[in-house]
Amino acid sequence: MYEELKDILVGALHIREEDVAPTATREEVGLDSLAVLELSAALNERLGIEVHDYELLDADTLADVARLMAERRPGG
Repeated sequence: MYEELKDILVGALHIREEDVAPTATREEVGLDSLAVLELSAALNERLGIEVHDYELLDADTLADVARLMAERRPGG
C-alpha cells in the first residue's frame, strides 16, 4: 500500500518524491488540510478506499497512512 500512496502523493498531489518516506510526517511532506482532502478523494477514486480526512490528519507518518489504507482496502 505504501507504493500506491507514494504514487498518489507524487503524481496527483505533486509532492516531491525525495520528500516521501515511510517515516515522514504529514508536515514534512507538505500535506496541509486541503491536500489531505485531495488525498482522501484520490484514495477513494483510484483505489476504492474510503479514509476520511480527519483520519489522515490523525496519522503520524506516511507508514501509518499506508497501514490505514491496507485496513480499509476493499476485500481487505
